[in-house]
Amino acid sequence: KKWSIKATTLRDKINQRFYDSENGYYYDRLISSMDPIKVEGPEGWIPLWAGIADTLMASSVKSIMADSAKFNTKVPLPTLAADHPKFNPKNGYWRGPVWLDQFYFGVNGLKRYGHTDLCNDMIYKFYNSAEGLFADKPIYENYHPITGAALNAPNFSWSAAHILMLLNDF
Repeated sequence: KKWSIKATTLRDKINQRFYDSENGYYYDRLISSMDPIKVEGPEGWIPLWAGIADTLMASSVKSIMADSAKFNTKVPLPTLAADHPKFNPKNGYWRGPVWLDQFYFGVNGLKRYGHTDLCNDMIYKFYNSAEGLFADKPIYENYHPITGAALNAPNFSWSAAHILMLLNDF
């Protein structure tokens, strides 16, 4: 009972402090001032994966995730919205590559809130667009969201683990 009360309190604080109702997305905040950092990335869909968003919040986040100019790219769910000026997946480690763990959290969040069509579409796009997944090639650390090119380290174990988790869950 004690943990349930704490979880509810934490859920409420996250939704009050990090969800921006004007934009319909969760944003990080500066520690010093608590000002929002209005940059769209995985922090927006992690609350869906965690199950703490209400249905209206989840629907708003889903709409942003579904936007092909932002996150519904050739390989979906980059770590930075594709329309951000600093989006640079090839030369920016956290500036847009698709990381399999963040992809997994995103599609699971969509599934949790009943957005199965978008979830399934993104999984299909991922498997059919990420370089080498249907060939005898290594699984990479991350993938370019626009071209599908494999990026960074080959034979990356947590990427492989998340592919297995996706196959198991979906």
